[in-house]
Amino acid sequence: MSEDKQGSRPSEPVRVVDRRAFTSEGERRPDVPHEEPAHAPVPSPLAGPAPAPGKPAVAPAGEPASKADHDPVSSAHFQNLVVNLARQAAANLGAARHPLTGQIEVDLEGAQQMIELLQSLRQKTQGNLTADETDLLEGLIGDLQMQYVAVRSKSPGRP
Repeated sequence: MSEDKQGSRPSEPVRVVDRRAFTSEGERRPDVPHEEPAHAPVPSPLAGPAPAPGKPAVAPAGEPASKADHDPVSSAHFQNLVVNLARQAAANLGAARHPLTGQIEVDLEGAQQMIELLQSLRQKTQGNLTADETDLLEGLIGDLQMQYVAVRSKSPGRP
């Protein structure tokens, strides 16, 4: 009564095609045509981007390099990253209860690391941020530094 499904289909041999361009010794196979990559060559990170004709080499602080470089999605992702790092720093400074214990815990080293991470982001993105991104980053760093000093001065055993 039951019919085997594979039995109703004709059996064809499996064909394997090696599409690798190089042999196991690392040499180009002669039977594979040489194709140029579809993407542009990757510039050296040491050389830096070449400015377009008629454009300044460096954008003014707080402005994107060009209006075409400003991507609202990337900007939203960057702002989300900055806010999440700032929240972690604030939680380390006792602004939030620990999710498991329900207690307010202060981790000055963790807070300091988060603040330093935000400062590194500021340094590495200097000249590439919009005015809103710069204001957000500067404001959060300033607020967190003030909170850090206040919490540190209240901590027992700390000068």
